[in-house]
Amino acid sequence: MQNNHHQHTGFNTDQEIRWCPGCGDYAVLSQVKKVLAQMAVPRENQVFLSGIGCAARMPNYINTYGFRGLLGQAINVGLGLKVCRPELTVWVVMGDGEGFGSATSALLHAARRNVDIKVLFVNNEIQGLSRGQPSPTTREGTLTPINPDGTEDPSWSACHMMIASGATFVARSIDVDVNHLEQVLTRASAHRGFAFVEILQNCKVFNDMVFDDLVDHSSRTEQVLYLEHGKPLLYGPRLRKGLYFEQANLKTLNVSSSDPFPSIHDELDIDPNRAAILASRSNPENPECLGVFRAVENNCHHQNHWMGNPDTQILADLAGDDCFVVE
Repeated sequence: MQNNHHQHTGFNTDQEIRWCPGCGDYAVLSQVKKVLAQMAVPRENQVFLSGIGCAARMPNYINTYGFRGLLGQAINVGLGLKVCRPELTVWVVMGDGEGFGSATSALLHAARRNVDIKVLFVNNEIQGLSRGQPSPTTREGTLTPINPDGTEDPSWSACHMMIASGATFVARSIDVDVNHLEQVLTRASAHRGFAFVEILQNCKVFNDMVFDDLVDHSSRTEQVLYLEHGKPLLYGPRLRKGLYFEQANLKTLNVSSSDPFPSIHDELDIDPNRAAILASRSNPENPECLGVFRAVENNCHHQNHWMGNPDTQILADLAGDDCFVVE
């Protein structure tokens, strides 16, 4: 490959981008390419993996090595690739239908093992390629073609699930806030270990305006709290509202009153409980937290995995009275 990875356009391909007009995946793709261009990693050492779904088309549109496989198997491919070629930067792209469908087990265990891959979890709270079927992240009451009276099942919080599984880097952003999305993706790209980025993305066809409160200028100040390490948990007009922890409970306050001072966000906290509580809160009852929930260090899976030694006669050492020949 020609080494022009420092240019954004160097990651363009000749493939026609086949997403619906107005799809949030366009913005995600643009920011991913921008981050790749800024990384000090050769393009030939970047790999994008995916399975099936709208977001899973992304490897087709990025000029790096890539692989598209069966539904839900990209995480497993990434794990094997990282063990065999630890020098590669491995990205996995999936939607909420696949990620919390057929890929759930692999995703949770990859987080637990701290597999050194970057997971872009594009969440539009619907299964777009399945013509609007609800996904595990679809909020209760959402009208879908197979739920004309609204979905009744409780939904999963993606970041909360990943923190509970032991992921060492967990963050959330939104497709239209491109500057924030770029910052989060840059942080994820630099993390050593399992990095999970939930990207809230609007599906214009099957779940339009589901995140409207987070992007509408008249409401977003009341509905969005931007997390910053070492900074108080503030939101609202002129940052006059805040959140504070009282033991295991998260409560709201008005900064101008005599309430306790807002809690300070600590993304380096080894204890995941506060990060999990913040990740589980959502609008309209609570402000939606965007930013990095957790960023801690731990040994990666491929560092703990025995790579083998050609000089070790391990098979001969295993021979003994308990061994037998299968004929």
